[in-house]
Amino acid sequence: MANQEAAASSPPGAEDANTRIEVDAAFNDDDSAYAASLVSDTTSLRTSFREYKWEHGRRYTAAEDTKYWGPNDEKQQAAEDLLHEMHKFILEGKLHQAPLSDPKTALDVGCGIGSWAIEFADENPACTVTGIDLSPIQPTFVPPNLRFEVDDINKPWTYPEGHFDFVHIRNMLGTVPNWTEFHKTAFKHIKPGGWVEQVELSSVMRSEDGSIPEGSAIQRWTGLFDDIGDKLGITFRAAESAYPAITEAGFINVTQRIIKVPLGPWPKDKRLKSWGQWCRYFSLEGMEGFALRSFVDVLGAHCLRSET
Repeated sequence: MANQEAAASSPPGAEDANTRIEVDAAFNDDDSAYAASLVSDTTSLRTSFREYKWEHGRRYTAAEDTKYWGPNDEKQQAAEDLLHEMHKFILEGKLHQAPLSDPKTALDVGCGIGSWAIEFADENPACTVTGIDLSPIQPTFVPPNLRFEVDDINKPWTYPEGHFDFVHIRNMLGTVPNWTEFHKTAFKHIKPGGWVEQVELSSVMRSEDGSIPEGSAIQRWTGLFDDIGDKLGITFRAAESAYPAITEAGFINVTQRIIKVPLGPWPKDKRLKSWGQWCRYFSLEGMEGFALRSFVDVLGAHCLRSET
């Protein structure tokens, strides 16, 4: 998050990177209690863009000149909606942390199914909101101050310079070749005094007690995505790249906030236990879509479909 003004404070109860999470001694890893998910409308924006590609039993964008690896079918849309709800749950219902003051124009980069853009437009009826994505998978019944566009953020932006009060970026790991150049572009298109906010989940799994051993499957998972990024000319470490990229792009008063999110309901703290349930449920729902095309097409792995 960056601007020419003071940064917002951390969300109440947020776990920073230096806070150790206490394990619930009664936790049973066989517990199957997961958070509920909301399934989104799958109506397309344009009929001409419904000619999707089908690979490995999943549906992908029809764009020919993109390296994007993620599917856009109903299964992935459900996982994306779950992730949106998880972000809101962690941030106590807030859609952003930037202290916006009567924004008139906002851009949601990589809007996906449009959940964030729809809710932001509802909360800010005087703001013209634009959501862009490679796939027209957003609903048609939206607030009157919101429009969706099919576009590639890695191509030259068609908006006027100094146009937006707020540029929102979320869950864009593995999509941008150079985050510094991306934020330089965003800088040009934001009004003086405007805000940019980027929210990312780290692709690196970490433990506090050394319980992720060297060479374990979960550690190799991170390394495989580093290999995929190298081959595609992108990075899956958007969370780690955001702060230096935003700073190097010319923004000032840049705030970085790191929140620990457990994977699974193992924490003793009830709030963190709920976060862990959401995170594990999303991981299980979205893992196949996250890995399938990139592992098979880029790394040449065999396609082994797993059901959970």
